[in-house]
Amino acid sequence: MGTIVIPQSHVDKVEPMYDYSVSGNCEEWLYAVAKATRPTSFLEIGVRFAFSFLPVLYGAQETLKYAEGWDLETYGNLEVATRNIKEHYTGNTEWVLKHLDSQQISELPQFYDFVNIDGCHDYECKMHDLRLTVGHARYVLVDDFDYLTQVRKAILDFLAEVGQYGTKESLIEWAAYLPTFRGSFLFKYKA
Repeated sequence: MGTIVIPQSHVDKVEPMYDYSVSGNCEEWLYAVAKATRPTSFLEIGVRFAFSFLPVLYGAQETLKYAEGWDLETYGNLEVATRNIKEHYTGNTEWVLKHLDSQQISELPQFYDFVNIDGCHDYECKMHDLRLTVGHARYVLVDDFDYLTQVRKAILDFLAEVGQYGTKESLIEWAAYLPTFRGSFLFKYKA
């Protein structure tokens, strides 16, 4: 696995009440997935304070050219996220954070090698975000599989919809459960 890229003392100041931020079994997975998948482009839906965004920047620093994050700032703050990235990231990846509602988007603006979906956590929102990735992503990671039943249902229904567990030809090459702090699902689309 990777290493925590934001010092614990900083996490304690920004987000001390969340058990996942100190678990040692959350952001480290994002670092490892980014390191293994070697994306050149990355999108995160639900940036919060950039605690997930930063490990991807570091994990894929050898290949990543562009990273984009969207957040409505309901539970996070893009000013704090920007400060965190500027303070802790020294690589060359071009990155941008946007105050943007994925639910208002009908199609992703480009193809992304890696998409991390951790925004809205109800069934319809999660299904919408997952559907946005069809034809526009190579790897997709979704958090909170074990933590929220609506997220789990959306992930499983989506995988059935795109053929992973259904009878039609699958769009998915493989899908895997990751035992992160709240459980994550990672899948790869067929090329």
